[in-house]
Amino acid sequence: MQFLLVAAVSQPQYKLNWVPPDSRNGVSQAFVEAVAMMDTTSRPTTVAESTSSQLIAGLEGGDDYGYGENNSSSSAVASSTSQVKAEAMDFLSDADKSLSRLRVFPAVQRLFHTTLPSSAPVERLFSIAGLIETQRRNRLSDSNFEKLLMLNVNKV
Repeated sequence: MQFLLVAAVSQPQYKLNWVPPDSRNGVSQAFVEAVAMMDTTSRPTTVAESTSSQLIAGLEGGDDYGYGENNSSSSAVASSTSQVKAEAMDFLSDADKSLSRLRVFPAVQRLFHTTLPSSAPVERLFSIAGLIETQRRNRLSDSNFEKLLMLNVNKV
C-alpha cells in the first residue's frame, strides 16, 4: 500500500493535495525515504570503485594496509542521501504542477513511474485491436498485428 502513496505523491499534479492534513507529515516522510532509497539502489558502483575508496579511506585513516574503517565513503553516502532528501522536500514544496518540472528533480524523476490518469486512448486502442483480431484473423503474427494496428490508429 505504501508504494501506491509514493506513486501518487510523485505525480507533480497531485503531490500532497489529496492527503488529509493530519496524514501529510507521515506521507511526505514516506515519500522522502522512498526517493532516498531509490537513489541509493539506482546508483551503480563497481567493485573496483568501492575497493579503491575503501583502500584510500584506510590509508588516510593511518592504517597502512587499508583495513581501517571506511569513514570517508560512508560520510559521502550520507551527504548524498541528505542531498536527495532535500531535493525530495523541495519537490513537495514546489508550486509548479507541470510534468516537465520533474527534470529539475532527477531523484524524484527516477522514482516517478506512474502512468498518466487517462484511459480513453488505451480503451480506443483496445477497441481497434478487437476489430483487427477477429475469428478469421486469429493467426496473425505479432509484427503483422502491430503493423495493422498502427495503420488503423494512424489513418486520417
